[in-house]
This record gives sequence, C-alpha cells and structure tokens, in this order.
Amino acid sequence: MNLNEAINIVKIFKNENISETLKDLQRLEKTISFPNFESIFTAAKIIKEASSQIDEIVHASGIMIAKEVWLHEDEKMQYLSLGAGNHKEHFDMETNLRIAEFKFGKWNENSANGIRRRGYFSNYISLLTANDHRSKYFVVEDKNSFVKFMNGKATWRNVLSKNLSSFKKLEKFLIENKKEHLVTVCEIYKEFEEQVTIIEYNQIMKTDDNGELLHA
Repeated sequence: MNLNEAINIVKIFKNENISETLKDLQRLEKTISFPNFESIFTAAKIIKEASSQIDEIVHASGIMIAKEVWLHEDEKMQYLSLGAGNHKEHFDMETNLRIAEFKFGKWNENSANGIRRRGYFSNYISLLTANDHRSKYFVVEDKNSFVKFMNGKATWRNVLSKNLSSFKKLEKFLIENKKEHLVTVCEIYKEFEEQVTIIEYNQIMKTDDNGELLHA
C-alpha cells in the first residue's frame, strides 16, 4: 500500500466527521468487515509514519518564509530557533529590531483546547516578561481564536499551573510592575496589550518592500 492509497482509505473511513463515525461503531450501527479494519489500521500507520515530526517541518518552513518577506531593509537576523516546542532562552526569531514567537495550528471549536491554550499563553508570557528593548511579536495562525481566549475569564494561575517556569516569570513580572491584583488572562492582556503585538501569520505575506504590514 502506497501513501496515496493510505490517505484515500483513511479519508473514506473518517467520512465527514470521525467522531460521528466512531460513535456509530460504538453503537454497533455500522458494519465494517475485519479485513477492512486491517486495511484501515495499515493505512493509518503509514500516514502516521509519513507525518512524523510534521509539526517541526511546519514550524521551520513557516519561520523561514517569514524571514524572507517580513524584515525591514535595515533589519539584521541575529538568531533563529526552528524546532517546534523547544524550551529555550532565545525566541523563534531575533533580529536587531524585534523578537518573535510563532505558533501554527487551528483551534478546535468543539474542544476546550487546553493544551493549545497553555502553549500559546506560555509563549505570550515569555515575550511579555522578556527584559528586551526590541519590539515583541506573537505570530499565530488563528488570531481570532487566541484573542477570544485572551478575552475570556480563565485565571492565569490555572492556565499556567502545569508550566512552572512561565508561572514564576509572570508572577515575578506582576510583582515588579505592582500588578499583583490581576487575576484573569483577560486582565493581563488588557493591562499590557501594547507591549506584545499579536498578528496572524497570513498578515506577514502582506508586506511592502520595507517589511511594513499592509492592512486591507
């Protein structure tokens, strides 16, 4: 079985909604023969192997595109970190004028997005708390969903409860800025909104010759 065959088999099995397909199977209302399940299993394994480390590839290629089209004429690249999810002292992109973190992926409207919320907010806090004079950018693929979360009622202590490093960074930052009274993610976002620019990745493609964002 080649990759194209595997993709077609899995696509047919998923149908329009994999959750509904699985629910049907759990209710024993859909009959699929044992040999067909063997084909589905084999196809899924082939796709899984082919897509190994796909997040790193998306992350790296996305940043390399930004590197070519986003920078100003007088802007010099100083550091790149292309591995997705790395714990590091540096940021994904650092130039003489800016620091930037990148997050790719769509938010699931039918999910709480717990892992995604923690990851995005942690990256945002790393930028916010960085003692750095350069402009700070958080580049995301799905800005509307992230900003919706940032305007929500979640408490920052709860969101960062599984990330001790980010928790302590933000706690120290709030104390130093005499903002210990801020409790929710929304309160932090509104208080420090001007310090980190959140942009959608597609905006980077809309720049002029000087690297300035063009707004529709």
